[in-house]
Amino acid sequence: MNIFDSSYLQITLGLLSALVLFLYAIDNLSKEIQELASEKFRKLISRLVRNRVKGTLVGALATAITQSSSAVTVLAVVLVNTGIISFSNSLGIILGANIGTTITAQLALVNSSVIASVLIIIGFILGILNRKLKLISKPIFFLGLILFTLNWLSSTVEPLKNNPELMRLFAELESPTVAFVVTALFTMIIHSSSITTGIIVILAQGGILPIWVAIPMILGANLGSSITALIASSKLNLFARRAGFANFLLNLIGTLVAMLLLSPFVYLMQFLFENVAYQAAYAHLIFNVINTSVFLLLLTPFEKLVSRIIKGDEEEILFRTKYIQRNGNRKLHERMDDIDKELGYSIENTIKIYQKAVSVFYNLSGSTLMEIQKLETLNDFLDDEITASIVSLSKFKLSEKDAYKTIVLVKVSNTIEQIGDLGNDFSEVFQRMHNLGIPTDEMNIERVTDIYNRLIELFREMETVLQNPIEQDLLNIKVKEEEIYAQIRAEFDEHVHKLQQDDKYNGNVFVDAISIIELSVSKVRDIRKILLKFVREHP
Repeated sequence: MNIFDSSYLQITLGLLSALVLFLYAIDNLSKEIQELASEKFRKLISRLVRNRVKGTLVGALATAITQSSSAVTVLAVVLVNTGIISFSNSLGIILGANIGTTITAQLALVNSSVIASVLIIIGFILGILNRKLKLISKPIFFLGLILFTLNWLSSTVEPLKNNPELMRLFAELESPTVAFVVTALFTMIIHSSSITTGIIVILAQGGILPIWVAIPMILGANLGSSITALIASSKLNLFARRAGFANFLLNLIGTLVAMLLLSPFVYLMQFLFENVAYQAAYAHLIFNVINTSVFLLLLTPFEKLVSRIIKGDEEEILFRTKYIQRNGNRKLHERMDDIDKELGYSIENTIKIYQKAVSVFYNLSGSTLMEIQKLETLNDFLDDEITASIVSLSKFKLSEKDAYKTIVLVKVSNTIEQIGDLGNDFSEVFQRMHNLGIPTDEMNIERVTDIYNRLIELFREMETVLQNPIEQDLLNIKVKEEEIYAQIRAEFDEHVHKLQQDDKYNGNVFVDAISIIELSVSKVRDIRKILLKFVREHP
């Protein structure tokens, strides 16, 4: 087999270009789904996969429709990365995808190339025709592109099915262990277990491949296909990496156990089916059904095992309220307490945005920027949930004080959401510094950090006061506001002085950072004034 032959060169180039497009589509789908993560979308997906059995059915059905377990598993990893579903909930989808790929292979319901083309065309047309639909058009387009590239990978290596040299190579794999390893590597390279199993069935149908070699090859193809999600998750957050690794690990454990029980497994297939090709094809189905069923029963300890292997102290950011319960017969004062606590949680979330924003100064990390975007989106979600919860209080007979308080709570929630936006702007200042190649010493991070620490302290003071607004506590916050303002004015004066004395000094990035902190303090002041007015008018 001459790899420099034009046909093999064409296959190689096709594989590489399809893989590049695949990774590009995954990266953009993750970003677009984060933008698409509306309240209804999050609730729909979360509701479907919250129960592990339902999640498994969703994964199986989605894989049967798309004809690609890789695409469905990658989508599950992306949903974990964007905080729409938890790592725990993703396991059901991953298990279902393993069953779905066998359903697709057996029934051949649809052609993924058709679905991919339709999704790409619909996504493109929606983006052109309607601005309101542009937000949803991009995820549709990139999902279609993922399916298209996976299909491209398969079609690129399609000629290999009829290649006599490759078929001879497979036929010479007499050792089950060697057959398992080689097939796993081959499937990992081409990102398509369907092509590998297709070759295996052809060899078995022709009587070239014995069943005790065909089944290890089927198992190897099953393991090799799980590498796709593992690669896709490698640059995502901790919980997305766990989801990708979980998919790999359940296939690794399952295939190794099946290899240890190879003899009885082969005898079972020979007992059930006479034709070797049927034995190989249905071995794939039976293995995945049994493997999925076992792991579904042991999902909790399996989840703990994955968490121990892929260690990390990163917090999983999920689009859920922490205290507000939309359902349930809770009394008025309990609901208001929940809202107060949720506002505090929103401030905690805002503090995290600012903390991660400062870390961008030291390390411009794509994962950190994505976390900031996710936290900022979570702030928007919490604002919507808090507002909806406040509106739901209208079913109670409210006193004048409680009615006025609902207005106060809505204003406070909206202002906290705006502070979160400023935290995102804060990170963009440091991002711009890195992109423009501005020296870090020009930023004077020590002074920025000093004012930033005062701002965080102010946030924490406000978080405490929200639970029980007292006039004196609010006046104490006012004193701290004035102290920060005074420090900021001194920094601005120093900046003007340096501009006059040093021709090489710029300091614009430093001023931008300080200005955002000043705006943030102003937003805290707005909250403090709203609460102070309420306390004084309704003691």
